[in-house]
Amino acid sequence: MKACYSCDKKPIKDEIYKAHMEKLIFSKIPKDNKHFHKVGSPSKVISGLKPDTCIFYFGTKERLFTSPLKKFKDAYGNLVNSGCTKTDSKGNAKIYLNCPQVYISLNGNVYNRHLHFIYWDEKNKTWSKTLFTQPLICHVDKEFVEKHRKKTLVIDALPKEMYDKKHIKGAVNLPYNKKWTENDLKKLIEMKKMNIKNKQIPIIVYCYNQKCTASIKVIHRLNKMGYYNVVDFEDGITSWKGNIESAKEIK
Repeated sequence: MKACYSCDKKPIKDEIYKAHMEKLIFSKIPKDNKHFHKVGSPSKVISGLKPDTCIFYFGTKERLFTSPLKKFKDAYGNLVNSGCTKTDSKGNAKIYLNCPQVYISLNGNVYNRHLHFIYWDEKNKTWSKTLFTQPLICHVDKEFVEKHRKKTLVIDALPKEMYDKKHIKGAVNLPYNKKWTENDLKKLIEMKKMNIKNKQIPIIVYCYNQKCTASIKVIHRLNKMGYYNVVDFEDGITSWKGNIESAKEIK
């Protein structure tokens, strides 16, 4: 599964894909490798990079989760969601990046959320034109869920018996440990009366807590079906203080 429009079909390693950089993007990258990052943005460590090398990383700018998807040019803008840093001796880099928006690519398709990075060529004192891409999953908090849950499809990824005990009000159940098809998903979307063009419907997935991997597994399955406008409520049901439902209450 490709990570972006210009990405190779297979990763070179650790989910890192080699890609082609559009002229529009290359014209907006920094002229030097001076360190900077976007203050206030969430931090993330990415691995599998060249050790002790400067990188410029960037993603699409933020967008209201429930608003229509933007096209490539508008989504990236002037690369404000970016930074420059140096990898450590093991090829790890700490970056600061707001959740990149999903967008409509140059070929009209939508791909999962991702970040891009390029390496600094110390010998020639310039940035390499080889672009690398890494898929990512955006994690959201309770405030985000409360703000958007009535306009999104909220999916509980836990087994049905746990969903029946309690779940976020309005959430539907797609258990990570059961087989379900895209038709099952479409029925849930229809049931929620969400009329969203193609597969651009905003989806929030959650499981039990931060140690739980059920939501990530469900997100990967959704991505394979072509649903990419998806985020993970990683704190899960244990941290939820809002409205709760149980199977008994629904009946």
